[in-house]
Amino acid sequence: MRNLSKQNLEDIIMGCCYLGSGGGGSYDAGLKRIHDDLAAGLKFNLMSVDEMKDDDYAATTYYVGSTAPYTPEQIERFNRLPRIKDEATAVAFRLLEKHVGKNFVAVIAGEIGAGNTPYALSTAAHLGIAQLDADTAGRAVPEIDQSTIFAAGISLLPAAAATLFGDELLITKVATPSREEEFLRIASTISMHIAAADSALPGKQLKQPNIVVQGSLTLCEQIGKAYRIAVESQKDPIQAVLDASKGCKVFAGTVSGDDWADKGGYLVGEVEISGAGPYSGQRYKLAFKNENLISWRDGKVSITSPDIITMIDNATGRAVLNPDFRKGQEVTIIGIPAPSPWRTAAGLRVCGPEHFGYDASYIPIEERHRTGNI
Repeated sequence: MRNLSKQNLEDIIMGCCYLGSGGGGSYDAGLKRIHDDLAAGLKFNLMSVDEMKDDDYAATTYYVGSTAPYTPEQIERFNRLPRIKDEATAVAFRLLEKHVGKNFVAVIAGEIGAGNTPYALSTAAHLGIAQLDADTAGRAVPEIDQSTIFAAGISLLPAAAATLFGDELLITKVATPSREEEFLRIASTISMHIAAADSALPGKQLKQPNIVVQGSLTLCEQIGKAYRIAVESQKDPIQAVLDASKGCKVFAGTVSGDDWADKGGYLVGEVEISGAGPYSGQRYKLAFKNENLISWRDGKVSITSPDIITMIDNATGRAVLNPDFRKGQEVTIIGIPAPSPWRTAAGLRVCGPEHFGYDASYIPIEERHRTGNI
């Protein structure tokens, strides 16, 4: 087990930005949460999956909600509601722990994202337990069913949920697996967002291949550190991120148009980029459902989920969160290979392009890059 310093944590959060595929929550919010916890004297410990005993339990915690801005009417309604003092993620986690009847030794991040992963870290610190060096996606994902645990055929239930207004929910059975997502997503639309905890599993199961993405927080730390060192040494931060993530540059240009809306608790839309430099005269388009899911160059499929598509601001070298892009912004598009659990037949069924309704076959980004079909 490793105690995480402030610098370790800041590097992790920065690295999460690039694996978030345009989603995963706000960097500023995630950073503030960790800084507030450190100021309060909380400690952060990172535990590898191999350090768990076979009968130790861990569970995921995460937030569900759209990344679209709130309307004035929503803000007014939320402001009229009471607020709880405890963190909603910790409330949901304790509720699940009580229902399962086990003492959990660690928190598993539900996904990798600059806002959501720090909230998992914060939950662990508030509860005085470890954060597992693992998550259930290896990237940010829009739907709860995009979990490596679910893809492995393991039920995510029971699930517990809590809002910052004091509402608590316990889901023990659903008609179909997707209805957990539907219940929580509907609750999030009237609650700003909702904190959830599920996937309570013993160490013996978590150690099996492809159940969780092991070492994912360490990877984030390596990417974030590479970015920081590049900036400090006045080197190219985008290239540093590509080297650390084993990603590739796909396109560069200027944001020329976008169209998005909040639909059923998801941020859904598209953004277009007009090419510049070696990409002059070409057009690139990203489609997203909270996270970037598929892209096209001049109408031809470029990258698809589960591989990671990230837009980077050229001026800062930092990843751009949907929908924070702006017309005229100079950006670079990079692609990062998906973790191995998603490249199985079971993984592609819940996180491949066809799952999201796109008429496209998944071709690993490395193969697309090697053959020039990217």
